[in-house]
Amino acid sequence: MRSIVLLTFCMIVSIKAYSGVLSIGPAVGVERVNNLFNVDLGAIKGLYRFDNGVTIGGVAMFGDISFQDVPGEARYEAIIGYSTTPSGSNFAPYAFLSKGARAYYSSRSNVLYHTVTVGTRYILTPKTYLDTSYRHRNTNDINWESNLYSLGMGYNISDKFTIQITVGNTRGDYYSSQVMLSLVSRL
Repeated sequence: MRSIVLLTFCMIVSIKAYSGVLSIGPAVGVERVNNLFNVDLGAIKGLYRFDNGVTIGGVAMFGDISFQDVPGEARYEAIIGYSTTPSGSNFAPYAFLSKGARAYYSSRSNVLYHTVTVGTRYILTPKTYLDTSYRHRNTNDINWESNLYSLGMGYNISDKFTIQITVGNTRGDYYSSQVMLSLVSRL
């Protein structure tokens, strides 16, 4: 508990000392796994990007599975990385590391995992952009290594709100295709 309070204090001091942008928003979608069953997806993600490009945040994801005895799950990730903003170029590359926990809606034990994500956002017009990324995920707890390739298209509704649709394909210890619809607000 003491370390959580200390971490929260350090984050607040950092945010007050360095201006930046907080992006937060929900997402919904569906994932087809091994061409066998669907998973209804929900998520909420928050990222704070300091003016120097350092980015911290977290995500909570939820999956509801309606297939035989497969339990639903929740995933929680802490994220750190570096992101850029377009200046002189239409490309804005980014890279993130995350550490997460996968919790099942059953008696199965939690699984700890880590991810590495690299990608770029390409500005098409002042209102539209493409976002493409690659994510590698692995764990020592179960056979769950995967590579996710995704492509998103976003539309800036205003200076404060963006809507994005993303399609992705996962290859590795399992195969899946997914589509997610996200709403992002910038504070």
